[in-house]
Amino acid sequence: MENERRKKQWSRRDFLKTSVAVTAGAAFIGVPTLVRASNVKKPDELIVRAWGGAWQDAIDLGVSKPFSEKTGIKIIYDNTEDNEIQPKLRMAFRHKSRPPIDVNWDTTINAMRSSLGGLAVNMDEKRVPNLKHLLSIAKPELVKGWPLVKVYSYTYVLAYRTDVVKEPPKSWWILWDKKWKKSVGLYDDGIGFTPVVVKMAGGSIPENMKPGWELYRKLKPNVGLLGEDESLTQNLITGQTPLQCDIIVNAIEAKRKKAPVAWTVPKEGVVMETDALWVPKNLPENVEYWALKYVDYALSAQAQTAWCGHLGLPPMNRAAKVNAAYVNDPAFPNTEAKLKKMITTPAAVQVHHQKEWFAKFAEIMK
Repeated sequence: MENERRKKQWSRRDFLKTSVAVTAGAAFIGVPTLVRASNVKKPDELIVRAWGGAWQDAIDLGVSKPFSEKTGIKIIYDNTEDNEIQPKLRMAFRHKSRPPIDVNWDTTINAMRSSLGGLAVNMDEKRVPNLKHLLSIAKPELVKGWPLVKVYSYTYVLAYRTDVVKEPPKSWWILWDKKWKKSVGLYDDGIGFTPVVVKMAGGSIPENMKPGWELYRKLKPNVGLLGEDESLTQNLITGQTPLQCDIIVNAIEAKRKKAPVAWTVPKEGVVMETDALWVPKNLPENVEYWALKYVDYALSAQAQTAWCGHLGLPPMNRAAKVNAAYVNDPAFPNTEAKLKKMITTPAAVQVHHQKEWFAKFAEIMK
């Protein structure tokens, strides 16, 4: 059982070496509220579900290592994909058994779905004091209290290889150009792009999705990769799919790896989303306590400055320092003017329809 709860840790550290200079000066700004003397027994380790590659590297440097240094608690990563961990957590909840992870770093919609199902521990400012220092958008919709907390926002940009695509694309329509057969990379469930496609096709979400599905069918011959963060990043680095709808973090890492990569916000706009942290129910009492302390540290100005700075994403803590390299980037939604270019879908709509959209996308692209 213990072996099943642990997944192989990623060891890619080039990302950290090349990006540490960006945030080194800010990494120790502020005094986090996390680690005070406590008589609650410390577990030897906490298991945190995380995305691999640059994502895990960033949370490891910005959150986990400082947390471990201050508490002596080792952080183990579980790289089970966020959609795949959900049934395991639901099963543990139904059987009132210990869940396979102690902290879930999750998409906000998956976290919302789990919270609505009663799987998440409700946080409060007594146990997680940094909640009071967050932007208003950090608080979840549809649920009472804080069963989850949004930790940053991010965008799905049009990423491209500058050695292949000579001019910055002004429109997403470039992906449909016949010259780019098998050259386009997308997430394997269409996440981050479906709202754009529906908008371009003249449809509406969720009432009239059909035009978007038809437009996807026309795009299919140009799709060369349906993958996740790591495969999309790797294909940008190698140039196998020189045009991608990709989370900006992956494009940033490809550029750090010296690949000729850039990104743009096309005139039709880009999808903006958030990710979240939450703690599942049925943990031992002392593990729950320290899991919440881990979340609290992740929300501190110090951790948010380092973690979000490495990812190139806007932090939620109002006192966190913003990575100067991205302040003026149109894909960095930190001003009202930039937010007008962002496409957002209400949480209630996504919770009720996202799985259906994923299934339809998979059917079209198979």
